Amino acid sequence: MKDLWRDDDAGPDDISQVVYLSNLIGADVDLVQPGGGNTSVKLAEDDVFGERVEALAVKGSGTDLRTITAAGFTHLSSDRLATALRTATAVSGDRRSPLRETVSDEEMMAVMRACMLFADRDPVPSVETPLHSIIPQRFVAHTHDVATLSLSDTPSARENVERVYGADVAFLEYLRPGFPLATGMAERYAGGPPKGATGLVMEKHGLTTWGDTAKGCYANLLSIIRRAEEYLAGRDKRSFGGAGPALDDAGRRDAAARLAPIIRGELQRTGSWRTVLAFDDSPEVLEAVSSERFAELAARGVMTPEHIMRAGRRPLVLPAEAGRAEARPSEITSAFHDFRAEYERYLAANGQDEAIPDWLKVIAAPGVGAFFAGKDRRSALVAATCYRATLRAMAGAEAVEAFQSLSDADACEMEYWPLERRKIATGLKATKPLDAKVALVVGAASGIGRATAIRFAAEGAHVTLADLDLEGAESAADEINETSEERAHAVVADAADPAAMENAVREAVLRFGGLDVLFYSPGVAPGLHPVAEMADEEVRAQLSVHYEGAVAATRAASQVMLAQATPTPAGAGFRTGLGGRLIYNASKAAFAPGEGAAAYGAAKAALVHYARNAANELGRHGITANYINADAIDTPLFRSLVKERAESRGETEEATLARYAERSIFRTATVPPEAVADAAVWLASDASAYTSGCVITVGGGAEAMPR
Repeated sequence: MKDLWRDDDAGPDDISQVVYLSNLIGADVDLVQPGGGNTSVKLAEDDVFGERVEALAVKGSGTDLRTITAAGFTHLSSDRLATALRTATAVSGDRRSPLRETVSDEEMMAVMRACMLFADRDPVPSVETPLHSIIPQRFVAHTHDVATLSLSDTPSARENVERVYGADVAFLEYLRPGFPLATGMAERYAGGPPKGATGLVMEKHGLTTWGDTAKGCYANLLSIIRRAEEYLAGRDKRSFGGAGPALDDAGRRDAAARLAPIIRGELQRTGSWRTVLAFDDSPEVLEAVSSERFAELAARGVMTPEHIMRAGRRPLVLPAEAGRAEARPSEITSAFHDFRAEYERYLAANGQDEAIPDWLKVIAAPGVGAFFAGKDRRSALVAATCYRATLRAMAGAEAVEAFQSLSDADACEMEYWPLERRKIATGLKATKPLDAKVALVVGAASGIGRATAIRFAAEGAHVTLADLDLEGAESAADEINETSEERAHAVVADAADPAAMENAVREAVLRFGGLDVLFYSPGVAPGLHPVAEMADEEVRAQLSVHYEGAVAATRAASQVMLAQATPTPAGAGFRTGLGGRLIYNASKAAFAPGEGAAAYGAAKAALVHYARNAANELGRHGITANYINADAIDTPLFRSLVKERAESRGETEEATLARYAERSIFRTATVPPEAVADAAVWLASDASAYTSGCVITVGGGAEAMPR
């Protein structure tokens, strides 16, 4: 661990210093993983009445040490908190016992909220607040660091910790995080931590350090971590056994693109959980999951109770042959079936009747890499970060002695802990029509495609933006990611090239794990030529983009959607699978002739008939195909057409636009592209599950109405 403390950056007051301490710790994923860990400071400050009080400022629930600011800390009255904790304990003679079993987590959270100084301003207190309150030193930091967990994630945790630290660091056997941990600490160390101790290693949970200054707290953390690192450096950490065979870069990507939709479909079937997947074939992950002993070690669990919440109890390890091109999907589904059966036995043995939806978050494929599942890509990446830390702790523990995680009983208690499950369950609920759906928008750099990609993301979807104009697609993706991180990415793709369409679908799958929505909207402005003079090049250009490109994109997209589907018994309907939505921008030209644009109109008409065939063939699998009849949409393509028509007629563009307004039933010359996006959102959502082979007209021209 590097010493990153800089006095000039720490700030002049207690709060700025605890923020600085938090951010230093949070920036190192070997110390804490996203959302994990905790920090606090004890200080004197004015309450809402202007009274000077002793207070505890502790990291609030739901905040992240890496990014936390002063506003992320909860301020509590130290006196009221101490009184509340005394009230919640049973006293027998002169000996204080742990919190009564009758005091629930919910009751203690209510008590802590009552101790808040600024209840209308601050976040909810963390469940670790009591632990911070009973440590007398002013600054406290709690980490889930790889180094000390390599010592305590072992069968002989106490002995390993004492071997490295002697009496310099205290030790506490495993207790569930929150109030049991705090009261266990209070009972073991009633008079405060042992004299001279600079930290506390909590078995299979992490490390707590303290100091009277933020810098002192950080120095103690630095010293403890370095001593563990030095001890580990002298030991052989090749603990996963010999490395198994791994595919080359291209082979891994091919395998990942095949496996991800099957995995995503199985997660939906086994947990009714629509997920986004993040694929990781980094050298660290690839070496671990491909090694001889990985399945054995992975079955032991993860590094801390908190990691169960973020990365699941343990990963599913697919058969070694799963990554081969000749592997059958049934081999993957069989592995899921067996793993689910084992999970249900674990639940039954530990008193749980019903499995949580997010029961599985890590799927390892030997020779390929690992897939991490989340309600969105950000949470999937959190699972990835947490499991990579587990791999490092696992290797360290094996070097020290042997990796040992929680017992099944303790793991199940944590996994189904009501206090945390309520927060997770709330986060899993779909609140937007496209939550956790993956969309590919072809022609996304401008106009209708850009507006639709942005709207899809705003309604919860993850979006791959494909266009020949990569700069324009990247600009739209950046706009999306500014407000919703990891929600979109851009790929270059020529709609006239079938291979490029297949690659765009593949990139969406590799980025997000599958595909639920294809919106096909590339455009080539028609060259206005009478039919007697129509050049073959014009015909080919229009067909290649507006028809052949759609065929290639649909072929690749529907294969992914079918791979995500779960086979259903006859008569059972299609609602057990993920299904899919194919949406095409057909335009008015598919239904009404446009003078000089016969090739353009014919290509769009071909697209419409193709979409109807797709609807007919794929509907039994829950995949719908619909098209939008867009007319006079204010896009760069339409503006170029207006300019060309005006020049051919020898009139101004304003006069040509006036003609459009005159024929419009709304008396408007143009319609904003966002109006098409509105229609596309409905067609992409579950609300349109029984609408297929349908046209939605968006535009004001009477002649644009299908007839």
